[in-house]
Amino acid sequence: MNRLSAFVLLAALSGGCASTGSRGASVTTRPFTPELARYFDDAADFIEDVDALGGRVASDWRRQVRGLTTESDLIVAVRIETVTLGGDSSTARAYRLTAAATRAPIVGTLPGDRRIDLRVTEGEIGFNAIHQNEQRLQMRSYLLFARWYDDDGTPRAHWHLSPETEALTRRVREVAGASDPNAPRETIVHQD
Repeated sequence: MNRLSAFVLLAALSGGCASTGSRGASVTTRPFTPELARYFDDAADFIEDVDALGGRVASDWRRQVRGLTTESDLIVAVRIETVTLGGDSSTARAYRLTAAATRAPIVGTLPGDRRIDLRVTEGEIGFNAIHQNEQRLQMRSYLLFARWYDDDGTPRAHWHLSPETEALTRRVREVAGASDPNAPRETIVHQD
C-alpha cells in the first residue's frame, strides 16, 4: 500500500478531522447526520422555564437538552454581539450572528478571541426563528450548543441557542458531568 492510499484509508476510518474553524481556531469536525439536525437546528428558543409548561412539551425539552449536551462540541454562555442579514449566494438570504462567550465553556474549547460565528440560510429550519426574533437576540444571554462540521472545506457550527438560566445550566452540567468552577468547595479532613 503506498503512502497516499494509507493516508486516504486513515482519513476515511477516522471519525472526524482537525481543521481551522470559527475565526481561525483549530476545531475537530465530526460527521453531521440527519438525526443530529433535530438538535442542532441553527435556531434560538426564548422560553426560560420550559419545565413549567409541563407535560409532553417539558419531557420533549428534557430529551432535547440531553441530546444537545451529549452531542455538542462546544457549550458556552454567550451574548449575541451582532446580527447581520446578507447573502451566502445570489439567491438565498442568510443571517450571521457573532456570539461572544461570557464565561468559561462547560464543554469544549473557545477560539482565542472568544467569539463564534453562527450562520443560518433562508430555507433552513432555523431561519424563520432568527428572522422573526432578530431584535430579541441581543437582549439576553444564551447557552450556545455547537457541533462542528465540515462539508465544503470550511468548518462551521450547527448550533442551538437557549436562554441562559440557572436551571438549564445546572441540568447541562449534570448531563455533561461537568462541575461548576464557581461552586463552593468543601474539604473533608479525616481525623483518627
